[in-house]
Amino acid sequence: MKLKRLAALCLSTALTLSLTAVPAHAAAFTDLVKADGSKHWAYDYITRMSDLGYANGYDDGSFKPDGNMTAVEALLFCARATGVDKATQEKVAKDWEDIVTQILPDGMASWASRPAKELAVGVEAGVLSLAELEALSDSGSLMRTITRENLCMYLVRAMQLEPLVDELTTYPLTFPDKDEISPALQPYVFVLTNFGIVQGDELGNFNPKSFVTRAAMTTMLCRALDFMDDAGIVTQLSEYTDFDWQAGTVTNVTFGVDGSTVLTLHNEVADSLQSYSLPASTSIYEHNMLTSSTALKNGQYVRLSFDSKGAVTEARLCGIVSAFMGNVTELADDQLTLSVNGVSRTVTIDRFTTVAAGKAVGDRTVIDEDAQYTTAVCYVDGAGHLAGVRFNGGTEQAQGLVKSVTAAGDDIILQVAAHNGIVYRYTIPAGTAVLVDGVLGRLTTAHVGCLVQLRVDTETDQAVSVSVNTAYQYVQGPIRRMGTVGTAKSVTIGDIFTGKDTTVTVSSSAPITYNGGEKTISQIETGWYVTAILSGNMIIQMDAFPGTTAVEGTLTDITYAATTTVQITEPTGGILSYDLDIKDPPTITRNGKSCSVADLRRGDNLVITLRYNEVNKIEATPQTADLQGRITGISVGATGRTIEITFDDGSTIPYSVTDSVSVTQNGKSSNVGNLNYGDSVALVTSGGEIISIEIVSAAVSSEQLTGTIYDITPTGSNRSLYLLTAGNSAPVFVDLKDVGSVVDLGSGGKTVTISSLKAGDSVTVYGSWSGSTFVSTTILRQ
Repeated sequence: MKLKRLAALCLSTALTLSLTAVPAHAAAFTDLVKADGSKHWAYDYITRMSDLGYANGYDDGSFKPDGNMTAVEALLFCARATGVDKATQEKVAKDWEDIVTQILPDGMASWASRPAKELAVGVEAGVLSLAELEALSDSGSLMRTITRENLCMYLVRAMQLEPLVDELTTYPLTFPDKDEISPALQPYVFVLTNFGIVQGDELGNFNPKSFVTRAAMTTMLCRALDFMDDAGIVTQLSEYTDFDWQAGTVTNVTFGVDGSTVLTLHNEVADSLQSYSLPASTSIYEHNMLTSSTALKNGQYVRLSFDSKGAVTEARLCGIVSAFMGNVTELADDQLTLSVNGVSRTVTIDRFTTVAAGKAVGDRTVIDEDAQYTTAVCYVDGAGHLAGVRFNGGTEQAQGLVKSVTAAGDDIILQVAAHNGIVYRYTIPAGTAVLVDGVLGRLTTAHVGCLVQLRVDTETDQAVSVSVNTAYQYVQGPIRRMGTVGTAKSVTIGDIFTGKDTTVTVSSSAPITYNGGEKTISQIETGWYVTAILSGNMIIQMDAFPGTTAVEGTLTDITYAATTTVQITEPTGGILSYDLDIKDPPTITRNGKSCSVADLRRGDNLVITLRYNEVNKIEATPQTADLQGRITGISVGATGRTIEITFDDGSTIPYSVTDSVSVTQNGKSSNVGNLNYGDSVALVTSGGEIISIEIVSAAVSSEQLTGTIYDITPTGSNRSLYLLTAGNSAPVFVDLKDVGSVVDLGSGGKTVTISSLKAGDSVTVYGSWSGSTFVSTTILRQ
């Protein structure tokens, strides 16, 4: 019998089996050995427990092995069986002791200090809930004897085996009196019987309603602790851990020849896929018991623990995730209550719960108690633990520095630069309350660079309240260089609001962070992107971030001009806007091939790399067409253009298309005006609306186009330009290979070279369409 766990658990001040007993070695107990020399059946268990100082006797030297245990005595031993280390016990006791002490009956006041602490550990470790403890206390059951079947439930929980109980669908018992066991407690009895923790009497009966004797308690506890040692069970209290973790449902498992394992996990809440390498030394747990990596299978929810170097140390299998949705009725103190089909259901949000709220995905710190969420989707693992929750509706708080204020009819479009430089776009509807320094006012361009806080509707991204603070002066941008002014450290920041370099000193007491971590003044580095609060010419607070960041989303709008604006929508719903200088564009690729900004299409998935908040690179991936058919009808009315698509199965569906719909052929831009009856097209749709159209085949027609040059490649074998024409939101691709020269009407009709053309020139091009490409033969410059 292994008792190393008992030695680790034993406390020098451990409560005895009798709360008023005195220590004694088992050999000295007067009632364990009969006159004929025969020993009590539990002699060995009691001896071992006593040798460890865990089981003590009475003043008269007896042990009273056949005396009955009270519920509180049994609960205390179950709490110790969890194996929680002493340091954690003290932390738990500090958090819970007052609450537990208030629950305990007045009769325990004289000796309640130690029980209160240990019962607090029992509550935190899941031996019993706070509500169950309160019910036992109110009914007086704590000081009454406990039955064998009830002890089984508490002991299984102490052994961290309730996840196994929850997964049982059958639990056959062979005791002759099995029908006398309460149905709800049968799976607990089954688990302990299966693992040899409990056995029947000499007749094979379990005697579920019999009271637990001191000898039986000692025996069951010893067996339980030995089993936990053999199974590698370690109690993990989520609120008292500090390691990094990740979790998700296994979508792929790859075993390496060196014993390592690569897991791909899908996080339901973040809707993300990530692969992790598990060294051969990784401890794998299923039902909180050690197992091998072969237990890792697709569909299992797994939580990974990491050491300080980022290596995986543990993988805990938590069964299959199920989901339910309800209306939020209460959210307080990490307790979420939902109305699910009219039934109230409460779940606990803890450190191992992934939370999505608004645009944020993280832990419970992203929850905004003022958001007034309307609904929530809860993801519960096989152990009944809340693995994740996504809050919907309501509002979220956003803040940053005002970057621009633009009127849009009666509304206002507000661009806000977050402290890391990422710019978000919000609509402020007419009539929205705006406070300026606490006084009702209005937003103007004079507030550019000021701190703004918004309460934003998570469904529409429209602000429902706005508060501007002009009391502090801010500067935001990259640190270009560092120096000293007298004895003070100075930094020069390229301020994005003034467009000028600003040199300021740094207060020796200024709080400084980098990516959320605290830094000292001596650790400031050139290249950081910072948002700083100034007092006069001195920084009194600095938040810093990497100079290079990346954002990802779907291209939802693009406005072509000398300064082109692209708008993307993040997977979380956030709307980001970026300005591109067409004369000095960033590096752009689409499907891995170099291209122009004019080749980007609404619906493309973009990864935008920012360097000091300026777009440095755009990587575009077009969405895959989900429908194909032929245009069998086109009509233009007061509400816009409608095309009818007939599919291979003979069905016909009408779609409304606007100029904002991206149209391409052979990778070149076109526009909805070039769609013709009989064209074969491939569609990308979302929610029943067309996002983009690829013309698979189209007729050739002769025309002329008039517009403004957006971009041009005047030399080489790929001579071409993009032309902005009236009524088309996207530039038209014009092939110039057949054009020898340009007639410049502004100089009296002189002939000039193609290389003299530049962006912004007004031209008329003559030629013919070839699909979505206009092949020009003659160009007139106005």
